[in-house]
Amino acid sequence: MDVTGWLLRRAVPCAFVVTAIGGTGARLAVERAVRERGWRQALAPAEADLLVVCGPADPELDEMLDRVWGQMPGPRARAGVPSPEGADEALDRARADLLDTAAQRRDADGRDRAARERAGAGDDEHMPGGLAMADRGEDRDGLALDRLHLALGPALPDWPAGLSLRTVLQGDVVQEARVHLVGAREGSSFWTAPRNTPRTADPSPEHPRTTAAAALDAAQRLLFVAGWPAAALAGRRLRDALLEPEAGPGLGAELRRWARGVRRSRLLRWATDGLGAVGDRAPEELRGDATDRWSRWLDRIEAAAEPGRSASAPAPAGSGTARAALDLVPELVVGRELAAARLIVASLDPDTEAVGAHTPERGA
Repeated sequence: MDVTGWLLRRAVPCAFVVTAIGGTGARLAVERAVRERGWRQALAPAEADLLVVCGPADPELDEMLDRVWGQMPGPRARAGVPSPEGADEALDRARADLLDTAAQRRDADGRDRAARERAGAGDDEHMPGGLAMADRGEDRDGLALDRLHLALGPALPDWPAGLSLRTVLQGDVVQEARVHLVGAREGSSFWTAPRNTPRTADPSPEHPRTTAAAALDAAQRLLFVAGWPAAALAGRRLRDALLEPEAGPGLGAELRRWARGVRRSRLLRWATDGLGAVGDRAPEELRGDATDRWSRWLDRIEAAAEPGRSASAPAPAGSGTARAALDLVPELVVGRELAAARLIVASLDPDTEAVGAHTPERGA
């Protein structure tokens, strides 16, 4: 009896999803397909057996993905989803690759052989175990402490597409930070341009349901980062429902109920109150603290649930707001712990696709 094959057929796939700039539509399709199949999404490569890359290929991103691939245990499979239309087919192929026991054994043998060759060559780049050691630097009190160089993203769950936040840490406190976009390109933001999706009659970019869907997408990512997966998954399902050609019965009531539950969460407010405060010189969408920003998202969601009501805050201003959000990230995360830094980035929700379309002014 082939025990390995028997176990593979019964195991629930777990996908680690990475989004390239220009891959938002593909990500939404993949997240929906994963949910409808009853699969799971991984928080880290080590718990995944599928690596799913959403969006166009990019050489710099591919190099980072190779490192992610090396962190995944076998059995494993890889899928590229350049467009929403190919999501189901790509996941089907990846599932078939995962069930191919002969190919999985060859992959395992190749990894073992490569590991032995590296060990025999002593290829550790003159560092213990091949791992970079921390250097030293002064903290805020003038004490010399270890400093670790760490890049957050772009292969990070619930993180802006293509964003690499390159930090210097002392303990888990960010001492330095700079932003780098991996795979920045000319193009259009998914949320502000006509979309090429399997549902050709989905709401236009100006439609209140599209605006609310964008707000729900931002909110569900923040909720995942904040450690509230139940509310995040519910928000993801409602986001997909808003992008359908026709709103289903009872959708407005569900939206109001979901937004009310999030707004009333004392724990979420405790986590975000006073975090990442931005002054009046920034675009209106970014002003206030993290709580103010996600509250504006809820306003837009509730406005979609009640067609006669207008949201109290304008929709995102596109490339200018996105560029301003990226410019704010380094100064807001310095001095914060890593968990707080992730919440700040999630609350700013920079649309990196809009920035890619705004490249000529990036150095302004």
